Amino acid sequence: MNSSTSTTGTNAIESVAQRWRPVAYVSMQDPSARQRIVDVLERANWAVITQPSGFHLIQAIAGVIDGEKPWLRPGMIVVDARSRGCAGTTIAAGLRDLGIAIPIVLIAAPGEALPISPDHTLRIVDDVSAQHTVSELAASAPRHHEHRPAA
Repeated sequence: MNSSTSTTGTNAIESVAQRWRPVAYVSMQDPSARQRIVDVLERANWAVITQPSGFHLIQAIAGVIDGEKPWLRPGMIVVDARSRGCAGTTIAAGLRDLGIAIPIVLIAAPGEALPISPDHTLRIVDDVSAQHTVSELAASAPRHHEHRPAA
């Protein structure tokens, strides 16, 4: 299987289609850190779609950002800065080049030096700060009906 969903199983995708919620894509190698992020997002009423690597994350969102299944359009991405298959830094740069300015949280490894970004929707944090940062971004996401993508 190419992708998986969070602890809610495949129902996350079906739930989004039936009752719109913001969607977060999460790709983190550390299973316990990933689960903590998924829990934070689900408590904030986000649908969460997990991916095993940065490469899989790119595959999962490619058609969505081109207009296929707009209800699955990412409202946030949480990815390891040096994710397997495709680095989170590369994913963030590619999305910005396409003009997509959604919140992206890059998780840096302990002691990893990453560039500072002037982009306020791009957060580069360590694993310890990730939960707080994701919670803050999830709480500030648009919740109004008019932000719902057309199905």
